[in-house]
Amino acid sequence: MKKYFTFFLLLFVATSCQWLTDSSDKSALEKHFEIPDDAEMIAYDGFPTMVGFGQREGLNISANYLLSDEDMNGWIKNMQTKGLKKLPIESECKSKLWFKDKLVPLETKTGYYFCRTAGNDVLNATETKPCDEVDYLNDIIFAILNTEKKELSVIITSGY
Repeated sequence: MKKYFTFFLLLFVATSCQWLTDSSDKSALEKHFEIPDDAEMIAYDGFPTMVGFGQREGLNISANYLLSDEDMNGWIKNMQTKGLKKLPIESECKSKLWFKDKLVPLETKTGYYFCRTAGNDVLNATETKPCDEVDYLNDIIFAILNTEKKELSVIITSGY
């Protein structure tokens, strides 16, 4: 009986940690990408699933959101100050993107994108700079808005 209790307790703790990590990651996405409150998250993937000993090496958090017309237009206006550009992705920027992620369709042709980098501690970064200003990206804060589908695809990833 004691073994079962211990097993279920450990399972509960691990599941709770996963939920807290996902919640924190989703908040980081909302912060970096100024996700509208009414946006519907239609896909999410986070790796690694939990915080290890002080770091999350190989961090890769991506999501897709469905936007209303109003939210899409407001998002475009808000993100202009972060370096929002019309698609397709400029070749210089595309050559710096080292991630391969199924939720971020780099081949999208209609809409907008932006690329930022923090240099380190990407999830908690308060200051970022455009990818154009950096030769090698340690981390990437990247978004694509497909204006035909009204779908916003985002990723935060690190190479450390």
